[in-house]
Amino acid sequence: MTTSAPEPLPSERRSWLPIGLVLAAIVAGLVVIVATRPDPIDCATSTRARSPLLSTAGMAAQPDPRLNTLASAVDGWGPPFGKVEAGVGYDYGQWLHLYGLAGGVVALTKDNAAVTLLDAGSLKPRWALLPSTKRIAWDASTKQFALLDLDAAQRTRVASFDVATGKQRWCIDLNSKQRAGQPVSTAFLSDGDLMVALPLDGDLQLARVAGANGRVLWSVPAKSAARADFLGTLNATTVIAGGVEEYRLAQPPPDRSGGAVVTAYAVKNGSTVWTWKVPKATIAHVVGVSGTRVVISVRTGAQSALIALDQHGKEVWRRPQHGPAVEATLRSDVAIVHSGNGLAGYDVRTGRVLWSRPIPTEPTYFPYGFTLDQMPSLDADHLLVPTTTALRILDVHTGTDVGYPLPTDGINTTYWPYQLLVTPDQLGVVTDTGAIVATRSTGG
Repeated sequence: MTTSAPEPLPSERRSWLPIGLVLAAIVAGLVVIVATRPDPIDCATSTRARSPLLSTAGMAAQPDPRLNTLASAVDGWGPPFGKVEAGVGYDYGQWLHLYGLAGGVVALTKDNAAVTLLDAGSLKPRWALLPSTKRIAWDASTKQFALLDLDAAQRTRVASFDVATGKQRWCIDLNSKQRAGQPVSTAFLSDGDLMVALPLDGDLQLARVAGANGRVLWSVPAKSAARADFLGTLNATTVIAGGVEEYRLAQPPPDRSGGAVVTAYAVKNGSTVWTWKVPKATIAHVVGVSGTRVVISVRTGAQSALIALDQHGKEVWRRPQHGPAVEATLRSDVAIVHSGNGLAGYDVRTGRVLWSRPIPTEPTYFPYGFTLDQMPSLDADHLLVPTTTALRILDVHTGTDVGYPLPTDGINTTYWPYQLLVTPDQLGVVTDTGAIVATRSTGG
């Protein structure tokens, strides 16, 4: 879920399917009808903004030994980490999530249904939105915050809000209903329009929505895009949709899998530019797009591989991977892969191995729930990565890293991070029992 500050949350995967007026589109002989209510509607409700974080004064007034221990460690790390400016303690359960944007920090908690934006500089709450459904999807550009209300019984609503003020720009009501576990993906185009993918009548639908007013510019079936877990631009004229979620690679592919799973669509009208197919008993996850390369992880039986396609959908290189459960992310034309052999970096253009390094298997190295693609970039050349004993800044070109020690608590997961935060102004670590946000020191 991506989207913004220096690559805050790469490849964030979210989505939807919008419509403004009754629209009939004829595509490949099929009539696709998408309708919304004719009257203006409101999606989320504006509510009082409250920050889940305490200032340092608030932390001092409400002592928490575990949070104080974490804060003391972060305070001693040095550049690029500055001084602690906020934090909060809690008792496991992944109570807090923080996401960095160019204009601030999105904060979500288990106990509060509101989506809150904290100011980029002061971390003071700027606005908060209360969705109308328990399940949501969201995405953000530098100017727009898109919010989806998802429900199995209610029509999906998609809204655009001003990132700076939280004011609703438009809201549309779709004829799509989304059950838990069904696909949902989004991507902003460079012109501010929004690409969305949602289920419709048992199939998947892809649409382009005007960022200015929510009008649906086109809508097409996306039967050759698998679950459209990835949705993003290949170039100014083409978008890519396709693949399944990465966690599904850990499961044996069903015998019926195969066929077209990745498709390139024309931005102008949604026509198919090319499709990419896999053989039976094969599943594919789109890692992302870098330059003219579309990078894909595939699994056939117990075998896995990393593959790159060119801008025409032709395979240009393939590298077998060790073990079926492979994670990957793209940063600065480098594909970083976590497999049974450890970590490795591949040149996205050629597939050449740039570096490889083993990682310890005992004790546990990466925290539970670690997902490589969700880790934020510190800058174009460095990735922020959590381990169970340290935060590490990984050089994506060489594989070398620098560690910043975390507190430990025996075999307990007390200080294990499950999320990291990067914005132009702050760096943060969110652990099982507390979160700390520090200033980002000059030159960090």
